[in-house]
Amino acid sequence: MTTIDNISEEIIAKAENLFLKLGIRSVSMDDLCREMGISKKTLYQYFENKDALVKRVIKTHVEREQAEINQFVNNSKDALDELNKIGLTVIRNIEDVSPSTLYDLQKYYRTAFDILMKEQNEFVYTCFFQNIKRGISEGLFRSDINPEIVARIFSSSSFFLVDALSDPSIIFTRKQMIKELYNYHVRGIATPKGVKLWEKYTRD
Repeated sequence: MTTIDNISEEIIAKAENLFLKLGIRSVSMDDLCREMGISKKTLYQYFENKDALVKRVIKTHVEREQAEINQFVNNSKDALDELNKIGLTVIRNIEDVSPSTLYDLQKYYRTAFDILMKEQNEFVYTCFFQNIKRGISEGLFRSDINPEIVARIFSSSSFFLVDALSDPSIIFTRKQMIKELYNYHVRGIATPKGVKLWEKYTRD
């Protein structure tokens, strides 16, 4: 039996797929209805307008990505294994996103973009703060660093990439940029033991 929740989830999933591939502004509510084979009346029963749909899609996307990353925190062998898995997840999730999607969010759906930035910024900070503390306790990161400051620096650097990823003129691939950011971060704080282990993880 199809429930209200199921229909809402189907709309969100289809909208997310279209937004990420084609950009947000280029996908109208009419386009979404045609893709799903539903009427506009049905669509507006669940989402009063496109802004409301965009906010819900962004929130759902963020929650799913955070849940996936939290699994790595609980199931990784050590801090560097956790970090490598997070980086690979970020690469996988961002590789197929159209540059226009991020641009549209920043320029035309600022409320949804601010939700994304606020929630992700705090999540990234907390995640990396705990990762750094774990790495120090495991002897993989230097004990003379300040975990709070380093986590803030990494969090800020991560969101610098959001601007870069929305620029179609950037000559580097998203994978290159994200891998370089993680390598820069690790090599700045790792012990010799940590560097050796990081090289093993990123080579495998």
